[in-house]
Amino acid sequence: MITYIRNICSGSNRKTQLMFLLDAVLINGAYTVTTGILLSGFAIYLGTSDFLTALLNSSANYTTTLSILAFIIYERMSRRKNMLLALNAISRLLICLIVILPLIFHTKALIFSLLAVMVILSNIIWGIYRVGWIVWMMDSVPKDRRSQFVYLRTFLIRIFCSLVTIVSGFVLDIFKKEYIGFLIVFSFSLILSLLDIVVLWKVEEPVYEVSNAGKADLKMLLQPIKRNEYRNYMIFIFMFYLLLTMASSFTPVYQIRYLKFDYKFISTINVISQVVMVVTGLYWSRVEKAKGFKFVMGLTAFFVAGELLVLSFLRVDTYYLLYLSTVIASIGMGGFGISIMTYRYEIMPEGGKTVYEGWFYFASGLGMLIAPFAGKAMINYLPEFSNVVYQYSKIQLLYLIAFILLCFLLFFTFVKSSHFWARLFPRKIKDSSKLY
Repeated sequence: MITYIRNICSGSNRKTQLMFLLDAVLINGAYTVTTGILLSGFAIYLGTSDFLTALLNSSANYTTTLSILAFIIYERMSRRKNMLLALNAISRLLICLIVILPLIFHTKALIFSLLAVMVILSNIIWGIYRVGWIVWMMDSVPKDRRSQFVYLRTFLIRIFCSLVTIVSGFVLDIFKKEYIGFLIVFSFSLILSLLDIVVLWKVEEPVYEVSNAGKADLKMLLQPIKRNEYRNYMIFIFMFYLLLTMASSFTPVYQIRYLKFDYKFISTINVISQVVMVVTGLYWSRVEKAKGFKFVMGLTAFFVAGELLVLSFLRVDTYYLLYLSTVIASIGMGGFGISIMTYRYEIMPEGGKTVYEGWFYFASGLGMLIAPFAGKAMINYLPEFSNVVYQYSKIQLLYLIAFILLCFLLFFTFVKSSHFWARLFPRKIKDSSKLY
């Protein structure tokens, strides 16, 4: 592994690349503790409603819609490091300090309001930070090794996040899901966040070309949607995350409040997910080299959608299906999350990258912003019943509907309008040019 890291992290920016690998491990470990199932668990502990819990669970994604304006800041700065570190620190402090709200305030309405404000504000700041941070990182890696670097970075992230997840789950269960458990894990997240800032402080940054101020802003903002390939990419990203998150944003509520799964069980499931993504990520890396970014993006998206079909049959007595859904989704996410990033950097120009990054997060964030509202509206109209298949019919039917809609999207995006099947199942023919 050390030799492999040395081979990928080489050249004049070798030290910077190594520091970004360390940064990836620290910040993603810290981020894991304060998002997803653990954030939802803390909100449920405080007594929030299903809808507010789902809204907070997705806030890390939909708040990135404001990232589209980040270029106005970054494209005027030849040096961005100090501002990036300040944004990092403010965002992490806000999200970690939500754990002290019950110590200071005793009115539930006030706690819920402050919880929502701190979480959402933290994620808005983080979204703006992430645009500049990703460009900083990707510019430190030669273009011909970006894909390998991203796969290596993701590999290390998943190993460390697996450890953090399972330890956090055991801590919460040891303290019987009470306040002291959340205080410990959120404090640990804060320590990792501070260490990450120290690491980034030692990373060198390039001098960026400063764009012209004023009139160039609107023209620069519209560049990504004028490029056909990037515009089609953003439309797909918007629709995919809208349909996926419409159901998945209710998963933590479903698992914790309704199915009453233990945190150590959920943590174990998350660790299995990370392990599968680590293993399959290496496979998808080879497939990407052989058949391209878009092929991997399409194929892995089908696996990600497949999780929803399995979850539509999940009940208390069929808990084992969670293993199957996790494996299916993880096989897909082992390549999907990376392929949409490497493909994005393949089709964007060298200049003005923060504009393109901002549009990506706007498209994905807008989809995830609409998703909980769409999911809640659909739940209100779905029938409520219980039988041998459906224990909580509203949420289970929501999973099934989201899966069907995703399949339609993927079919028309990657199958009908392309040679996806021909590349997936190539046939031997005399004239190979007829294949395309």
